[in-house]
Amino acid sequence: MRRLRIGVVGAGMIGRRHVATIEASGDAELCGVADLLPADDPYVRSLRAPYFASHRELLAATKPDAVVIASPNRLHVPMGVDCARAGVHMLVEKPIADTVELACELLREAKRAGVRILVGHHRRHHAQAQEARRIVAEGRLGRLVGASLLWAARKPDPYFEAAWRRTAGGGPVLINLIHEIDMLRFLAGEIASVSGLASRAVRGFEVEDTAAAMLAFENGALGTILCSDAAASPWTIEQGLGESPTFPYSGENAYRLVGTAGSLEFPVLRVWSHADPARADWTGPIAALPTKSFDRDPYVEQLRHLCAMIGGREAPLVSGADGARTLAATLAVHESARTHAPVDLARDYAAIDSAEG
Repeated sequence: MRRLRIGVVGAGMIGRRHVATIEASGDAELCGVADLLPADDPYVRSLRAPYFASHRELLAATKPDAVVIASPNRLHVPMGVDCARAGVHMLVEKPIADTVELACELLREAKRAGVRILVGHHRRHHAQAQEARRIVAEGRLGRLVGASLLWAARKPDPYFEAAWRRTAGGGPVLINLIHEIDMLRFLAGEIASVSGLASRAVRGFEVEDTAAAMLAFENGALGTILCSDAAASPWTIEQGLGESPTFPYSGENAYRLVGTAGSLEFPVLRVWSHADPARADWTGPIAALPTKSFDRDPYVEQLRHLCAMIGGREAPLVSGADGARTLAATLAVHESARTHAPVDLARDYAAIDSAEG
């Protein structure tokens, strides 16, 4: 089977992770990298693939099968539109766009061109996430009642030397919380409405440092979220999984899903249930059963899946429309915090469905 030729646009931290993953892959080959770094930059000189000053140059020169778009968020849609018009499939890093309207524009272009989009919510590719989804889907928790998550980590001061991280769009809602909302959608079901609050009390930047949200799911379950990049804690999915060297491993759980027959801690999978069904209430003892799940590198699995998706062997695990729905639910946290009112997502979802066709 011919290896797919894949280009990467954006040579920042995530782009470099994609480059390394493709270079180590047996399913794909790196045909080019595009960024604004000068040609004499040490990273550029280390590349084994051709380097280009723009994504358009990469598209014209290499004719790739697919492109990974790992550029700044505001460039995702214009670059994605160019890829679609060139007939090139794409993996678009999260968020798929800055706004739902722009996401819909990209969906329409991809539909017209017949190209496929995979959105880079890489955590769905963790073995633990797949197992947690099975536990819920198989009914081991009974009817899902609610979900609660805490994401709290103190980002170091040098992190904020980049000006965009101190202004709108650079806070933990669109950088971190969007991952958690996507995971809740994956595990607990579609989100119907969002109520949100935001605070910038710790750092005083234009952008928030802490946000909280209440979620209403379409299946009747409720959810709560607290997200902060100004608080020290062991409770992040990154620390619980040990997926990133930036986050030392804690082995702690950031998620709890509760149902009528039991509860689940995630990402270190632990299912709580009553041993005696006749005493499956607060009068009966409840115990935890650890669930073994072998982990894997989610970027390696994501690349394998991208190749299978392009080959028509698998449906997208995170389609363009799926990524747009996660974006809509995430943006609703900001909108609700601004208006002090719940945000119903039905209109956004209808627009996304129409754009995807």
